[in-house]
Amino acid sequence: MNSEREGCSGNAAATRGRISAVAASVMMLSIALAGCVPTATETAIPTTSAPSATASPSSTPLPTPDPLIIPGCDTLLPLTDAKSFFSTSTEKLDEQDSLAITGEEIPEIAAAKSDASIAKNCIWGVPNSDGVFSASLGDISEADITALTEALVSAGYQGATDNNIATLEFISENEVGTTATTHVLTGDLWILVTGPSVDLTTPVAMAMLDQVRLANPTRTY
Repeated sequence: MNSEREGCSGNAAATRGRISAVAASVMMLSIALAGCVPTATETAIPTTSAPSATASPSSTPLPTPDPLIIPGCDTLLPLTDAKSFFSTSTEKLDEQDSLAITGEEIPEIAAAKSDASIAKNCIWGVPNSDGVFSASLGDISEADITALTEALVSAGYQGATDNNIATLEFISENEVGTTATTHVLTGDLWILVTGPSVDLTTPVAMAMLDQVRLANPTRTY
């Protein structure tokens, strides 16, 4: 019996030793694993993602205006309007695809006239009388517009430029009477109206400009 007790005691001691060794191993493993986990006071390093490539803004091409259209005289100045501007007896007397412009004593006028590729000339008046007025329209280069505007001002034309539209007037006296001239210049368009007074020539020129705008909606006149 004593021998059995001693055997059991030895087995129990051995078992306790093994349990203690296992417990110690588990404790050491827990401590080791605990060292791999950041503590609450540790600050995680933020990760920075690479900046995304920003697409460069694409430039929008400016729309190309359609070829210039100069309407016919009946559209540029309907006869009812011509009568209201001038006389109830007014009729359209002539229409030509040309620039019937005088004033070649100013070199820039002659140069611009020769450069025009599209043109229209209209004449209205009272038949069998000296009452008449005319209008010419043409396309010229912007360089011609600038040079012609400066030349007209130097020659004594009076007027102003508003919203890129130059309106220049001149009155001359001759043996027949008074002749008034109005030039309207904008973009690549040249309008010239001659008649007995600027009270006629300037309103007619602006009315024609409105009709050219309607016929050319893609242009910024």
